[in-house]
Amino acid sequence: MASLVFYLSATVLFAQSTVAFNCSKSPIYVDIHRRAVNGIDVFQYGSFIGVGTSAQNQSLWPSISQNHTSFTSTSYCDNATLANCGTSTGGFFDRTLSRSFEAEPQFQTLDKARNGTFEGDFGHDDIHLYTHYFETDGATQTLLTGSTIQVATNGSIAPSIVGLGQSSTLLRDLYDRGIIAGRTYSLYIGHGFDRAKGVVNGSNVFGGYDAGRFKGDIHKYSMNINRKNPMTLRVKDIVITNSQDKNNVSLFDPAVFTSMKSRPESFEAELTTDQFPLSLPYQLTQNFIAHMGAEKDNFWGDNSLKLKDHFNGSLSIVLDDDFVVTIPSEVLSNFSNITPIQDRAEKSDKPFYLSTAFLTQVYLMADYDSYSFYLAEAVQKNNLVMPTTFCPKSVPVAYERPKQSKWVSQGLIGAVVGGVLGGAGIAVCLYCFIIACIRKRDQKKVEKEIEKGRQSKMAQMEIEDVPEFDPPPKTSTPFFWKKR
Repeated sequence: MASLVFYLSATVLFAQSTVAFNCSKSPIYVDIHRRAVNGIDVFQYGSFIGVGTSAQNQSLWPSISQNHTSFTSTSYCDNATLANCGTSTGGFFDRTLSRSFEAEPQFQTLDKARNGTFEGDFGHDDIHLYTHYFETDGATQTLLTGSTIQVATNGSIAPSIVGLGQSSTLLRDLYDRGIIAGRTYSLYIGHGFDRAKGVVNGSNVFGGYDAGRFKGDIHKYSMNINRKNPMTLRVKDIVITNSQDKNNVSLFDPAVFTSMKSRPESFEAELTTDQFPLSLPYQLTQNFIAHMGAEKDNFWGDNSLKLKDHFNGSLSIVLDDDFVVTIPSEVLSNFSNITPIQDRAEKSDKPFYLSTAFLTQVYLMADYDSYSFYLAEAVQKNNLVMPTTFCPKSVPVAYERPKQSKWVSQGLIGAVVGGVLGGAGIAVCLYCFIIACIRKRDQKKVEKEIEKGRQSKMAQMEIEDVPEFDPPPKTSTPFFWKKR
């Protein structure tokens, strides 16, 4: 009897898990690049998402800490302290023009630890998720009606944000309405925005991942749900490599940085898209300044350090599972020698961050149903867009490009095909040459026969007997024979 109950319980649990996660649902791919947005005449970099009825298109910055999808009101810049506010918010939303907007003044925010970066009003409206694989192609949309949104009215940052934190209302609504398989999400932030000064675009995948966007080993980590940014990593080493002499220097090495009495312990850092530069422990920041000749700079308003001279090298971050993420030379020191390392006060108690600069080099896949996330090396220039369903509690799998044989990889097939075609071409040319020669020979033979016949005819005419007339009579000549 007990065994029967056990099997019945197991069957019920299996049925519940099967019903809960319908992994036949296709993911929603939303690209990230520059585009025209509502209310701004300057292209904005962000996720291609619209709001309202009729849709007012926006470029929303993905945030893995914020839980609400927020839009910028048309009056935001009247009171905001955001620099260049009129051309840098990601778009403006006029809720008075939307027939589907419904205010919800009693809604309690899920983002209580936002530190007052912006304020706004909550409500419900239609969200349009646009799938737009290539810039030259038209877009298709997934419509999510009556989803929770926030309309920002005052603040100090660009508030046009798609919230993808652990309590994301967008992921919740998509899953609850059976549009995606689970509360899973993947991100490649790209670096086609002003601070990064790159050209590669990014992408979001709701309920899935882009199998062609990453390669190599997949690294799994557990979320720390007690943090504002639940995706945390432990860093055990940071190594600076000079490309010219291939010299490696660890910021953890007390033999190089003698101000340290011993090697520092590994530290926990939060993943975030809320800022571009990395924020490292004070002592490691000082080691970076000393080794690189860096100085304070606030050109971008984020306290990034600046180098006195250009540095041709890279910075590698070694995680506790030996996954190495390398920030290349063009990111470590841009054209203005500004680095992606943030200055830090000695007594600062703020979290350490592996921020957007870090995420330009990796592909992030989050499973909020199992409180796990995955990292892998990003494919920077992705010619294959392969949205794949990310079923909760499963492990993402990168697209395996077909393996080529040595004949293909070394170009031997091409050489053989080229040889065959080349030989065939030579044979055809030789055949045509021989035919032409034969025709020319035959023509000459005919001409020779004709000439021979003509000469024979002339010879014949020369030996023909000429009829002779009898001479006139000698004695009497008829009258008709008289000479005229």
